[in-house]
Amino acid sequence: MLVRAEREDIEQHMDFAYSLAMDQTKSGYPLWSDGISTKGEFVDRVWKSYESEDRDILLFVVDGAMEGWIQFFYIKEDRYLQTNGFLINRYTEQALTEFLEYAGAHFPGYDLYLGFPKRNIDAIAALQKENCRLIQECYHDIYIFDGSAIQAETDGIVRVTESNFSEFRKLHQTDPETYWNAERIFQALDEWLIYLLYREDTVAGYICARNGDVVGLGYRDNVFDGSVYKSLVTVILRDVQAAGYKHLIFFNDEESQSAALELGFSCVSEYVLYLKSV
Repeated sequence: MLVRAEREDIEQHMDFAYSLAMDQTKSGYPLWSDGISTKGEFVDRVWKSYESEDRDILLFVVDGAMEGWIQFFYIKEDRYLQTNGFLINRYTEQALTEFLEYAGAHFPGYDLYLGFPKRNIDAIAALQKENCRLIQECYHDIYIFDGSAIQAETDGIVRVTESNFSEFRKLHQTDPETYWNAERIFQALDEWLIYLLYREDTVAGYICARNGDVVGLGYRDNVFDGSVYKSLVTVILRDVQAAGYKHLIFFNDEESQSAALELGFSCVSEYVLYLKSV
């Protein structure tokens, strides 16, 4: 069964939860086994989930034994619900079923997003059994800065501001399931790094990043272009490094993965994201 975690529960089971987080076969996203995340960061994230009004932690208990916990957060005005810690040792299908029932009872009408490493085959099988819909499948890559300055070719590359945001909006055509649509990005534009790449006075592609992570990359006519990809990603690498970050996380699809590896990214996992309207 699922029960709300109390402070003493978290203190007692923190080490156990972290051991699950380090095992891709027993955990969901965010990923902690990437070689760069620390236990201290994990602990801080857990306490944030416990102490915030829009986040929570549910213990998963079977026959009196604690088998893990589920962290989640929600955005009420958007009816958005997402797990940010699905750490289950055994009985994964039961845990997922109970959480979907909990979500339906407490967050009716919300869209629930659940991200997992592909290696968690028990979770993926349970998601499919519950008719959750696969909406994203990609590679989880990391670029670790080695101290040498990133050199970027900037010909034709223009920073997006309010004055030219309409050009970005034309290319950033997302489906209804994508949270970071153009309107939400515009509302918090000062938090974003967005660039357009022009070729012969025509926009050939764009890239957008926030808090050191690439959130979106697109191309004219939605056709992948390896040279556009490399130019835009290199500029973001330059800026992220200059901002003091030690690494850049990027989720690449099948088309762009080889280009990412050529630039120096390393793959730490394969990621899947499922959606369930509750």
